[in-house]
Amino acid sequence: MKRKSSLVLSLFALTIAITAYCSSEASASPNFTRSRCFAQGSAGNMGRQIGDRNAKRMTQMIWARLGQTCNNVDRLAQIITEMPLARPTQGGEFSACFYLGYMDAMYASIDNAYEKCGVACFNAGAEIGHISAQAYCAASLAVGGLLDPGFISQPPLPFCGSALVMGCKSDYVYTAAYEFPGCQSYTEGYFSDIFDNNVRLDCYVPSDVPIRDHLNRAASPIDAYLN
Repeated sequence: MKRKSSLVLSLFALTIAITAYCSSEASASPNFTRSRCFAQGSAGNMGRQIGDRNAKRMTQMIWARLGQTCNNVDRLAQIITEMPLARPTQGGEFSACFYLGYMDAMYASIDNAYEKCGVACFNAGAEIGHISAQAYCAASLAVGGLLDPGFISQPPLPFCGSALVMGCKSDYVYTAAYEFPGCQSYTEGYFSDIFDNNVRLDCYVPSDVPIRDHLNRAASPIDAYLN
């Protein structure tokens, strides 16, 4: 009887230890990667496809209203990137992958219009930073954090000039760290390097340029942003 009780207690202790370990690992190490949005039959794959379809329809509609004339190609990029980010119908994996599909298709649609017009790069730096940060935050909140490399593909068109790169970087950081509700925790601590890498990829920030060179966390958000 004593031996049986000892065995039960040992198994109970082992169960607690394993549960605690798994819980700490889950909270400290998010494991949601881009590849999960392409798994056949998954909620993520469905979300990605719907996001892709929605972005393509929106871009085609706006481009048609602009007459599909090349003198309006910068206007196309500006309108699309300034529009509120679409909202998926479900949460979790479906939601995160919806944003992946939406942003990938949006970037590709803009790229297609620019390529047809023979324009080599775009001039919507701050706007790209703003909408890219919104997508990063929304996807992070949906699944509790993302893994590197960049969850959403880097925009295919580079920026024209360093001022646009800096504008994209500044708007990305400010939007994610201070403007998007609940996102700040996905820009610091465990997620600090992941976040910085996403900013660097989305905004074409050179490797020798720091991402948060003007941010002082001891100051107020507005003061830190303006310094």
